[in-house]
Amino acid sequence: MKKIIILFIVLVIPYFALCNERVGEIFINRIDVFDSTKSDWFFAAPLANKLHALTKEYIIEDELLFSEKDDLDFELLSETARNLRSTGLFTEVKIMLDSVNEYIYNVIIITWDRWSTYPAFLFGKGGGNTSIGGRLSELNFLGTGTQIHVETLNRSENNIGWQTAAALYQRRLFRTDFALNTYFMHNQYRDWQILSIDKPYRTISSELSYGAYGSNNIGKDFIYWKSDSTAIVPTHEKTVSAYFSRAWMKKDRVFATIYTELQDVDRGGKMYRRAFDNSGKILIAFSSVSQDFLITNKLNTYQTEDMTVGGWGSAIIGKTFSLGSKGENLYYVAGQGERSTMRENLYLFGRAMGSSGFDQNYGKYTYQEFYGLGFYRLNKELLIGGRVRQQSVWNWNAARQLILDNDAGLRGYSANRLTGDNRMVGNLEMRYFTDFPLWIFNFSGVLFWDIGSVWNQGTEIMKAKFHNSAGFGIRLHDTKATGPSGIYRFDFAFNFDKMKFAEIIFSTDQLFSVFAKHEFKLPAMYGTEFDNE
Repeated sequence: MKKIIILFIVLVIPYFALCNERVGEIFINRIDVFDSTKSDWFFAAPLANKLHALTKEYIIEDELLFSEKDDLDFELLSETARNLRSTGLFTEVKIMLDSVNEYIYNVIIITWDRWSTYPAFLFGKGGGNTSIGGRLSELNFLGTGTQIHVETLNRSENNIGWQTAAALYQRRLFRTDFALNTYFMHNQYRDWQILSIDKPYRTISSELSYGAYGSNNIGKDFIYWKSDSTAIVPTHEKTVSAYFSRAWMKKDRVFATIYTELQDVDRGGKMYRRAFDNSGKILIAFSSVSQDFLITNKLNTYQTEDMTVGGWGSAIIGKTFSLGSKGENLYYVAGQGERSTMRENLYLFGRAMGSSGFDQNYGKYTYQEFYGLGFYRLNKELLIGGRVRQQSVWNWNAARQLILDNDAGLRGYSANRLTGDNRMVGNLEMRYFTDFPLWIFNFSGVLFWDIGSVWNQGTEIMKAKFHNSAGFGIRLHDTKATGPSGIYRFDFAFNFDKMKFAEIIFSTDQLFSVFAKHEFKLPAMYGTEFDNE
């Protein structure tokens, strides 16, 4: 009897253990920008493909969440596809299974490269301002996933004139989990340098995230007054920060995060001092996120987008301390909660946040914000989408400036003319995706209505003046590009204050995405947003 039991353990149990569905071989098929099997193939496509550096195979391998002989996990396959799409290197990603037998499946990963080299003539117009210049962007340098941007631009806004900027971004520095981001900008009013390196949460099972950030911003700020005059104020702001975060669980994740920051700033005068200036900050956050993923298209663009449905919440406690007797010693509390839902063709998203500093029992720099999004899909080509954002402060005895113009979402109004402590803006768009491709381009049309107001702390919202515009727009979608560079936006806005059409607005990307993502966020001092230009 013992021999039979031993034989059963040795032979039968391992057999059943091997009956789990497993990954066999992994095959990676990299397809160049132009594919001869697709309708956009043309006579110069072979030359265009040769001018493009195909993404290196190791870039794809670094994103794989499974290996050969692993148990077959469909959630890991889906997450790998999402991560590959999030790199911005591909216009399309497919992961397929090929059965070897009843238990073994080979995994085939197919990626279609996006066009990555963009020498561009830049022209932007809106709110009475014009920008003209050039940019060279390489979004996949030598196929390594490295992004390089060099730009020169002549800006009429505030007579800024010529501006140069350069940026370098590596998603995985030397094939590690660390990301590197650098940015440099110069014009006659400002020099700005930024450097950050961090290890983000790359997967839904990553346990640790940490990083550091440094910024040096020296130049002049524009302060806009009601009399239509502009003050040009010298400023020099130096900031360094670091964070460490730990995560638990996989489906409904929880996080504990500590964030520290040191800031030294000279604003050129006490009247221009901003909240929490010249202060060190220590913030501790306890957060959680719930995520379900849906694959969509024809919401913002024709290409596949990953939409997150679920929620996020965070509670923050902290302390600020003065640096060089120029800052303030305050306790700080903040909270943020957001939730989204998708029911058939209706999507709704809402986020509420609030924060305040405390000096003994007295509240200081109290901030409240609401952000809402939604869309209703009438059919595959037509949808109605909208957003609203409202920001208010109390006991805010420091300089504050929110601008309401085309950049903030009120199309057809002059730039930098409507300013205040508080702001509310809403946008409603009807988007129609024609699905009428012309070579590598496709088109969509928009009807829109914008409404907004800015007001100061002493004014009741019911007494604030609201401004309206309405109009129509055209979107040109580049199917060989992803992100903002893949959409060219033309809007024609009617200004209801002046009762006439404003200038043509030209920009890139949609004015807003009709859905938001629930994802990890670092703790922050809410309400410190300050619009300069």
